[in-house]
Amino acid sequence: MEKFFQRKMKVEKDYKVSGRRFEVFYEKDDLIYCGKNLNANKIIKVDTLYIIPKKLLLTEFSAYHLDGYQVRDAVYKYLRSNVKGFTNHDYKNHFIYKVDKNIITVMLEQVSHKYLLRKSIKYLLKVDTANLEIQEFKKL
Repeated sequence: MEKFFQRKMKVEKDYKVSGRRFEVFYEKDDLIYCGKNLNANKIIKVDTLYIIPKKLLLTEFSAYHLDGYQVRDAVYKYLRSNVKGFTNHDYKNHFIYKVDKNIITVMLEQVSHKYLLRKSIKYLLKVDTANLEIQEFKKL
């Protein structure tokens, strides 16, 4: 389950350029089949096919349809609006995700190496999966 969630959250918006994304292929008989499609056309070719019981997935991650870029976009939008001077440029952004049913806890660490000095800023946010609203925010 944790592997599914971590891979799903790594999905990029521009996946056609950067490689195929991790996705749910189909659902059948209370099972969900997912993986990273390595083929550019309609034929599915994967290195690992994950088969997850839907009951388990819904219990732990009811918003399994969400992709990582959607969560990251909500986090960036919130931070731009609420943190003076926030930018996601000029930094390496490291995201760590943890899911608890309908809440995704996101730890964003921004690391800058300007002028040989390492600067790190950390943010902790809790995102509601139903509407992608930020429920809680802390700058660490």
